[in-house]
Amino acid sequence: MDDTSLPPDPSAEFDAFYKAARDRLLLQAYALTGDLGAARSAVRDAYVVAWHHWRKTSRLDDPETVVRPQAWRNAMRRATVRPWHKEKGLDADNRATLEALAALNGAQRRALLLTQLAAVSMEEMAREVGLPTDLAERELQTAATQFSTQREIPASSIPMAFAALATATRDVHWPRVTIIRRAGAARRRMHTAVGAGVVVAALVASGAVVTDARGVRPTLDREPPAAHNGTPALPGAEVDLPDTSLLPADFVRETLVGDWRQGPTTDNSTGNGVVLPCQPSDDRYLDPRGSAAWVRVFRIGPVGEAQRRLVEVAEASRTPERAEKTYRRLRGWMADCLTPGFRLVSTLSNPEIGDDSALFVLHDEHPAQASYVVGIARTGQFTTAVALKTEVSPARANRPGTAKLLGEAVDRLCTLPDAGRCSGRPTELEPVAPYPAGQVPALLAPVDLPFVGDPAQPWGGTPPREITSASTDMDVLGCVHPMLAGKYDGAAFKTDVARTFLKVDSDLPAEFGLTQAVASLPEKKAAALLADYRTAINKCPDRDASAGTEVRILRAHNDGATSYTAWHLSTRLPGERTVEYSVAFLRSGSAVSQLVFVSAPGARMTDQQFIDLTERALQRLPQLPAYQG
Repeated sequence: MDDTSLPPDPSAEFDAFYKAARDRLLLQAYALTGDLGAARSAVRDAYVVAWHHWRKTSRLDDPETVVRPQAWRNAMRRATVRPWHKEKGLDADNRATLEALAALNGAQRRALLLTQLAAVSMEEMAREVGLPTDLAERELQTAATQFSTQREIPASSIPMAFAALATATRDVHWPRVTIIRRAGAARRRMHTAVGAGVVVAALVASGAVVTDARGVRPTLDREPPAAHNGTPALPGAEVDLPDTSLLPADFVRETLVGDWRQGPTTDNSTGNGVVLPCQPSDDRYLDPRGSAAWVRVFRIGPVGEAQRRLVEVAEASRTPERAEKTYRRLRGWMADCLTPGFRLVSTLSNPEIGDDSALFVLHDEHPAQASYVVGIARTGQFTTAVALKTEVSPARANRPGTAKLLGEAVDRLCTLPDAGRCSGRPTELEPVAPYPAGQVPALLAPVDLPFVGDPAQPWGGTPPREITSASTDMDVLGCVHPMLAGKYDGAAFKTDVARTFLKVDSDLPAEFGLTQAVASLPEKKAAALLADYRTAINKCPDRDASAGTEVRILRAHNDGATSYTAWHLSTRLPGERTVEYSVAFLRSGSAVSQLVFVSAPGARMTDQQFIDLTERALQRLPQLPAYQG
C-alpha cells in the first residue's frame, strides 16, 4: 500500500513542529521578558499543553498561533526579575536592545515583537494585544519610535536588533521531544480522570453554586503564582464583596440627571478586560491577586448614537497592604495615562472620601472628542473607581456629580467587614498637584502635553538623559543663555536631566519638538540663574540684530518660592523663512527647569497652551530632589 494513504502520525507531526518552532518562540519570549530561564520554561510548558490538546491543535493551519500566546503568558508569569535579567556574556548591543524593550509598556512591547518576530498581520496583532486595530497600530508606531530612539538606530534596523538577540539563546538545551510528549500525555490523563471530580468539589467547597439574597459571590478568573516553600501563594482570607454593594441606577439618575440605564454587571473575566480609561491592556484587574471584583456599566442615549457612559469598578484585596498597593497602582494608571491621545486636564481631591481618594479630569481628542472624570477611592480592603465619559469639553465635565457618585460607592462598601472609613461631610473639590508620572516625576510626561497638529499622531518622549553640552542643545537662535550642566557661579548642577518630545510617525520638520531640562542649585543661585536667563532672553533682539529675533513676554509669575517667565520668540532666517519658539524658564525652591518648543506649520501651540504647559511643569518641578551641597 502506498505510504501516502496512511493517516498522518500525530507524534511525527508534533515532533517536527517542536523542532521547527521552539527556537523562534524562545527568542520571542526572551525579548518579551528579558529573562532567558523564564522564557525557556515558558516555551517548554506551552509545548506540554500543546501535546495535551494536539488532536485539536494539529487541525489548525498554523499551530503556532495557539502555542505562542500560551508561551508568552507563561513567560510573563514566570519573569520576576526587575530590572531585566542580564545573562552572562551578553554583549552591549543585546543589553541595549533588552533595556529599550523594557522601557515600553506591555501592549507596545507585544505589538512590536508580534510584527517583527512573529510576522503576523495587523489584524492578528491587534487581536493578540487585545486592542481595536487603530489603537493597536498607534501603540505599534509609538513602540517603534521609542525603541529606535533609545537604541539610537533607524526604524529599518529594528529587525536586525531583534535577530541579534538569538546569539543569547542559541546555547539553550531543550528537553527531548519524548519527554515533552510524556508530560503532555500525563497531563491529559490527569485531567480526564479527576477533572470532573475536582470541578464539582471546588464548586461545592467554595460555595460558588450557592446564591443568597445578596447574589452570587464573584470570583476572579486568574491563575495564582505557585508557592515556593509550601506556604499559601496568596496570603489573606477571602473577602466578601456582594454585587448589592454597587451603585444602583436610581442613585445614578438622581445624581447625573437623565434616563440612565443599568447595563451588565460582571466579574470582568471575559473580553479584553479594559473597562477604565488609561487602564493598560495587559492588566485586567486592579489587584491581580485579589479576592473578588465587580464591574457595572450605566449608559444614557439612544442605541447606536454617541452615548454618555458611566463605569463602576469595585475590587476586594486579601490584606490591607494589598489594598493600599492596589489603590496606588490605579492612581498611577490615571496620573501617567499611557493611552495615546489622552491628556490630563486636572487633578482634584476631596479628603473626606474613604481612606484615600482622588479625582482626575482627562481629555481624549482621537478618534473622537471625549472628556472623562474618573474618581478613585479606597476604604479598608476595598478599592473602587467611577469613570464618567461625556462628549462635552473638559471644562463642562461633571466633577461634583462624579465626586458624589464616588462618595456613595465608598459608603456602600464601608458597611462591609474588612472596610475602612466611609465618606464624611461633603466638601468642595480642591485642585492638587498632579501625582508622580514617568521615570523622572519632575519632568513633564506625554499626558501633560497639549494637542498639537494631527491628533492621530500622539506625542512620544525620549528616555530621560543626563545633560551634557554634547547631548542637549536648548539654545535659541539669536540668543545665548546658561545651560543646566556643569557649574553656575561656582556651584555644580545636581540631578540634571533632559527629555525631548516629538510627534510619533509624523512628517514634521526635524527642528519641531519640545525639550525640557531640569536641574538643582543652591536656592539663592537658582534664583540668580533665573534672573540671568530672563536678561539673556529679553536682550536677544539687541545682542545680534542680524539674527532678526523678536521677543514677546507671554506671562511672568513670582511669589518668592516659585517663579517663571514664558516668552514667544521668532527668528527670521535667509530665504524669508521664520522659525518660531516658545521658551520658558521656571524655578521652585532649588529646582530649575527650562522649556523650548519649536513649532512648525500645522503644529503650533497657542500662547495659552504654552502658558498652561509651563504651569504644569512648575507643578511637577518640586518632585526634583532638593539640592544637596
